[in-house]
Amino acid sequence: MDNTLPLISVIVPVYNTEAYLIRCLDSIIVQTYCNLEIIIINDGSSDRCPVIAEEYAKKDRRICLVHQENAGVSESRNAGMRLSHGSYLSFIDSDDFIDPDYYETLYHILCSSNADVSICDNRTINFSVVRPLSQDFPEGVTLFSGNEALTELVNDKWLRNYAWAKLFKKELFHDIEFPKDRTFEDMAIMHEIFYRAKTIVITNEIKYNYTLRKDALSSSMTICNQYHRFLTHIERVSFFENVNRRDLALKEIIEALHSAMNTVPLTVFHFTTHQEKEYLRAIKTWMAHYKDKLNTLPYETASEAKTIQRFLTSHTFFMVRSSSKDVYIRMKSFIKQLLPAKLVELLLRHNLLLKNREAPDGCNTR
Repeated sequence: MDNTLPLISVIVPVYNTEAYLIRCLDSIIVQTYCNLEIIIINDGSSDRCPVIAEEYAKKDRRICLVHQENAGVSESRNAGMRLSHGSYLSFIDSDDFIDPDYYETLYHILCSSNADVSICDNRTINFSVVRPLSQDFPEGVTLFSGNEALTELVNDKWLRNYAWAKLFKKELFHDIEFPKDRTFEDMAIMHEIFYRAKTIVITNEIKYNYTLRKDALSSSMTICNQYHRFLTHIERVSFFENVNRRDLALKEIIEALHSAMNTVPLTVFHFTTHQEKEYLRAIKTWMAHYKDKLNTLPYETASEAKTIQRFLTSHTFFMVRSSSKDVYIRMKSFIKQLLPAKLVELLLRHNLLLKNREAPDGCNTR
């Protein structure tokens, strides 16, 4: 281990990812940048993840393993940060993996640019399909000032809002933690981190491998998820107004409206819980302030302006014109929920009996 290099704290939250964990940990322990502190937070996994993590902790003394009751990814990352001793922080999701020179690359461009955050490009692993996540990342190494970085972060194109694929100076996280019990927890704090950074550097070298999973919590379309995304955007509206970036605050208002629109199809043919009703009521109350301010928003296109205005002025018309596919899908799901399994089985048997009666003698109906 080269102790002349600064220590990097690698925080790995783990929850029921036994199919991916070995690949993830193997990719970390073979890094060409060796001075790592690898903090694994087992967040109450019920599969073999605790056993796998214990095995790795025994064979690599750089690993610090903590077992905790399930508290979510935010609390796992926060626990890792509290335990960290490094000058730099890095977050790796336990279903992802990194190239062998991931940290060497990020540390090199950070130091050579005198930056506070370094970022690499990444590829998406979707079963057997591998593709770059950012098709038009700038060629080579690109530097952004703090103000430029905030603009790009809101655009969410090159400077994305997730915590992974980045190396941070630890001081940026002073008094900042990921919010508990929320999805889109990265987006909830990344604007604060970037605001503190004087310089951010990115490279188009692909060094991080993101695993696209259908069962990932943040990718599921639920009222709760969309509310958390909506909540993050309205928090960012206040933040950007307070730091005199009215241009970004207006963009965040539009993003909040998009999140609100995404909740509408989810309410159709859906047994709404008390908590979901509270979320929807909060969204409706917030939207009421913008019905007479539609012409002040910086829409990307005329089509976007028309869709948002239609949504705020007539939900029924918006549903008919803009959400028919989503409504149809949810209608089918709703009908399936209404029909008890035994009734479905009975209907299928009845249908089979009718087919057998109608079939000519000697014919096989199967």
